[in-house]
Amino acid sequence: MEKQPLRLIAGFVSMLVALSVTVYGFASEYGFASEFREAPRPPAGLVYIGEPAQVVVNSSFVSPLVEVFGDVAIGQKSFVASNTIIRADPGTRVCIGNETNLQDNILVLGSRSLPSPSSFCGSRSSSTQERTSIAHQAVIVNSRIGKFAFVGFRSRITNSILEDGAFVLHGATVTGVRIPKNRLVAIGQTLTTQAQADALPFKSEAHSAFQEDVLEVNEEFAEHYSELCETEGCDAVTGVSIAPRTSWNANPVKPTLGVGVWVEEFARLVGDVRLGANSVVGRRTSIRADEGAPIVIGENAVIEERVTFHALKGTSIHIGRNLATDNNIVFHGPLTVGDNLTIGDDAILFRSTVGDRVTIGAGAIVVGVRLRDDVQIRDRAVITTQAQADALPLRQA
Repeated sequence: MEKQPLRLIAGFVSMLVALSVTVYGFASEYGFASEFREAPRPPAGLVYIGEPAQVVVNSSFVSPLVEVFGDVAIGQKSFVASNTIIRADPGTRVCIGNETNLQDNILVLGSRSLPSPSSFCGSRSSSTQERTSIAHQAVIVNSRIGKFAFVGFRSRITNSILEDGAFVLHGATVTGVRIPKNRLVAIGQTLTTQAQADALPFKSEAHSAFQEDVLEVNEEFAEHYSELCETEGCDAVTGVSIAPRTSWNANPVKPTLGVGVWVEEFARLVGDVRLGANSVVGRRTSIRADEGAPIVIGENAVIEERVTFHALKGTSIHIGRNLATDNNIVFHGPLTVGDNLTIGDDAILFRSTVGDRVTIGAGAIVVGVRLRDDVQIRDRAVITTQAQADALPLRQA
């Protein structure tokens, strides 16, 4: 996984054009009342292809780094984090319900070329109802997500229905099925038949309590990121900036960057981030110490594109020197990592303690374990028990 330093890589920055962002307030469980804001007139000879983008909209916060295309609607008190993509192809729609959160680097897609269950949002759409959480780097395509549902890191939901209370854990794949109410999809599980979905176990009270905690945190984010934007301007909610003041963070601080740090365009560093000297942060990467803090990354880190670092409230992330990542990875605290970690594309590392010189392969999922020095994890492995972790091979001297 050797890569040239990002600072030497040239490339074009592409952004989706916001064609139309329509704001909706819920009038009933399946109905919306629209609120239109008159757009200013364009310069002579030009025609707007969409309304001017809004950050604070319908008492919700939509990061200025979010990419929006097509017919998109959002409810009240919702939070959409940076570098998420919300795209509705022509003839489709995306609807985001009240008190819902979409975390960093998510894709929510309404596709005209794929089948879709119908919903209050439309016959071909992707939608979430109220009080739903979609975690970092999840993908939702032409699917209907019910009330009080949860979708974990890097899970993919396609042409499916998640009934109220469904809980999908990290790295799962759900295609063409209906997940019954309050059922639990396991880490890395693949569901493609209704028989599999009907056989799922029920989630626990602990899962529901966790969901409530996530919703409470993100309702504060919707409020206080909006306040930060309105009082300090959009620069305060993009780039490298202070975290918002919240009930658990009364004295927020700005990130601390070592000498020679290079941060690419559209990267997002928030709050008590401590990044070591001579490190590189790729485009669309998010290092958010606005909930759990600090997030400490040692010197000489090479962090590629669309990598997400975040931690649960009351926890932190500590990573040693010489971190080397590929793209589209989720690091989530509580997490302690030694020196010289190498980690491949699309991997997940959560709630673990990792030794020195560890290699984690592409697409691997590592949750809730302790990894010895020099451990090697193959591509697409799922490691969720200590017995699995202890059986892993070591790097050959």
